[in-house]
Amino acid sequence: MRVGIVGAGIAGLVTAWLLDRTCTATVLEARSRVGGNARSATGCVDGVAGVFDLGTQEVAADESSLHTALLTAVGLDERHLADVPSSHTFSAAGHAFPLLVGNHPDRPVHVGRGPAWETVRSFLEGVGEPPDWHVPFGAVVEPFSLPPEVRDHVLYALPASLFGCPVADVPALSARVVLTDLLGVADDTVPRARILRSGMESLAWALAAQLTTAEIRTGAEVDRVERTDDGYLLIDTTGRRCAVEQLVLAVPAPTALRLLPPSMTGPGTPLHVLRRFTYRPLRYALHLDPAYVPHDRSLWSTQNLVSHDGWAEASYWYGPSYGVDVFKSQITHRSAPPRRVLATSTFQALSPTTDAIGARQALAALQGHDGLHFAGHYTTGPGDQESAIASGVDVARRIAPDSTRLRLLPTP
Repeated sequence: MRVGIVGAGIAGLVTAWLLDRTCTATVLEARSRVGGNARSATGCVDGVAGVFDLGTQEVAADESSLHTALLTAVGLDERHLADVPSSHTFSAAGHAFPLLVGNHPDRPVHVGRGPAWETVRSFLEGVGEPPDWHVPFGAVVEPFSLPPEVRDHVLYALPASLFGCPVADVPALSARVVLTDLLGVADDTVPRARILRSGMESLAWALAAQLTTAEIRTGAEVDRVERTDDGYLLIDTTGRRCAVEQLVLAVPAPTALRLLPPSMTGPGTPLHVLRRFTYRPLRYALHLDPAYVPHDRSLWSTQNLVSHDGWAEASYWYGPSYGVDVFKSQITHRSAPPRRVLATSTFQALSPTTDAIGARQALAALQGHDGLHFAGHYTTGPGDQESAIASGVDVARRIAPDSTRLRLLPTP
C-alpha cells in the first residue's frame, strides 16, 4: 500500500516509522529538516557542551507512556534521560517582589514563597477530580472568588504563556488541559520534569534514521492535493507528483485545511471541523543574558513567568539542567529583545479551547474516511508531545494494524 504523509514532525515520523516495512510510505516536509516543533540547538557555554531545546522539551515522566516506550524502542533509553527541577516563579510588571516562588533545590531558606502561595495551593487542592474536557477553566475558577492578581498573574499566566494567548482568553480554555500544567506549582516538594539529554530533535532524527522502505523528502512543500480514482495525488511546489492510496496530513490544522481537495470541502467534511482550531504565534529566543528573570538570583526558578500588558511570557532557565546560565525565553510581546542571542525560532501554538476539544472529537469521527487521516497534537489528548505520538500511533493502527513495530508500544 502506498501512503503519503505530509509533515515530518514527530506525528508524521512516528506514523512513517510504524508503517515502515509494511507499507510504501513517502514523507513530504516543507522545511529543510525533520522535527516539526522539536527544534534543538547545540552549543558550548562556559566550557559546558549542551543541547538546548527551542521548542517542546519535556518527556512524559510516566514509565508506561507512549513517549517513554517510543524512546526505548529507538534506542534512547534511560541513559539519555535526566530528571530536573521544574520550579516556577510568577511575577507581574510593576510588582517589586514575585507573587509566587516555587520550591527549588538549594533555594535559600530566607526566600519567601510569595503572597499568592497559600491561595494557589488552596485552589488546586479544592478543585478535586479533573473536570470534563468540555468544562472551561473560567467555570472552575469563578466559584473560588480569588483575588484578581492571583487569578490573572498566576493561574491564568501559566496557560497564557504556554498557549500564546492573552490572559483574558484563558477562561475559555479547557480546564482539564490547564490544570494538567498547573498542578505542582505550589507543592511543598520540588516538582520534577524529564528531559532528553540529546534534545527533543534527536528523537526525530532517530525515527528518520531507522526508516528502511519509507522515503523522506525535505524541502518538498505540498502545493495541492487532488483526488484520484484510487487515492490521492500530491503535487509539491516544484511540480513533483506523488500518487498514494492513503493520505496522512500530519500538519497543523490550518495547513491541513489548505490541502483538502476541493471535492472534500462540502457539508459533513473535515473542512468545517478544521476551521474550529485556532493558533497563535509564539517566538522564542535562546540567549545568555538574564533579561527576563528576577534581579535577585535567589528567586530564579526553572520557569520564570512575567505578566505584562495583558500577556504572560516565560523565561526557561537551563541552569538546573546543565549548570550554565542559558535561557530560552518567549519574546513575542516583550518590550525589548535579549542582548546575547544564540538562536531564535517561531512556532504556532494551538489554543485548547473547549470548542477545540469538541472539534477534536468531531474530527475523530471522520478519521480514515476515503483513506484520509489526520495526525498531530491537535487531534488527541491535551496537545503535548505525548498527544502527537499518540496521534501517529492511532493512524498506523488504522492503516497497518499488523505492523511489527506497533507491538513495541503499549496498547490503549
